[in-house]
Amino acid sequence: MSANEVLIQNLGTQLDRLVAQLKDLEEAKEDLDEDEFEAMKEETVDQIKEFNERLERMNQGDVTLDTKLSQMKKSIRKAIATSFNTVEMIKMFGEQNATDLEKQLLVVDEDFRLRKITQDQMETKKGDILAKLKAQGHPLSPKDCQFIEAVSQKHLQNLEEITED
Repeated sequence: MSANEVLIQNLGTQLDRLVAQLKDLEEAKEDLDEDEFEAMKEETVDQIKEFNERLERMNQGDVTLDTKLSQMKKSIRKAIATSFNTVEMIKMFGEQNATDLEKQLLVVDEDFRLRKITQDQMETKKGDILAKLKAQGHPLSPKDCQFIEAVSQKHLQNLEEITED
């Protein structure tokens, strides 16, 4: 994986964390008093703004990341503009992320078919992507659910073997 891909993946993870933070805040809204909710929401929006500023600085220094960073910046601007409609923002990022994850899944399958990656690498990557999709509430096929279960079982067996040694 190239440095650009790692950076983009890390940025995506950070963006996912911020969106999850907003979602958790929205779900806990009834458990918090109004002032506490507004303060936490404002802090999260500030974090999103800071994230956007970092993307701007990166975008100025690295042309190869321009397209992906521009897409993220556009999403962040929309998120800030609609920050008072948290549910809509979570849906927007979830749909964008699910599409990206589905593309990654196709790439992993193709890389495995072309023997660019080993079966273990494919299982790990595919399992991670499917788990992310499932966590986002994206519907998975029965075949994909079985794949996740099989990979999980394999990893548990490997861990048991390691601990027994």
